[in-house]
Amino acid sequence: MSLTAPDGRTPLFALSASVFVERDGEILLLKRAGGEMTGAWYIPGGAVDAGETVEEAARRELFEESGLAPDGPLTCVGVSHMHAYGLDSLQVLYACDCAPGDVVLSHEHSAARWMDAATYRDRYFSDEILARFESEDRRIWSMLSGIRSAIDAYLAWRSLREGALTARAKLSAD
Repeated sequence: MSLTAPDGRTPLFALSASVFVERDGEILLLKRAGGEMTGAWYIPGGAVDAGETVEEAARRELFEESGLAPDGPLTCVGVSHMHAYGLDSLQVLYACDCAPGDVVLSHEHSAARWMDAATYRDRYFSDEILARFESEDRRIWSMLSGIRSAIDAYLAWRSLREGALTARAKLSAD
């Protein structure tokens, strides 16, 4: 179900935020305990509440779902289109580091693990997997494609960041 503005033509989107939490070169993944995609692994995130900024929502969702808080700023790494719970949503993607500490799961999740982002993408959202769902179940394919897009945006940002750090180190050495 897509929502439209009163003019009947302009699409309306829900707004959500997700966080690529980084620790030792890996990202935090949480296993969904219910709702859309039960059993699937995804990064912490959720809907932006009324009166809340997108960044506030990202911080709140991260803490509610994992018990973790960023130990520095959140960096916006992209925006991805998602379709979940019957709504089209724009998902603002952030990245941050978190200090050491145990993940404390919310009732929405049944497990947590840390994984390399490229490995995560290749294992669960490969071209072959997306092609299979595109022909078998367009609803699932749409969700998986949105998640793949989010991971690709994060990986592109991370590659740019690493390139900039390498260039900065080279300039400092010269």
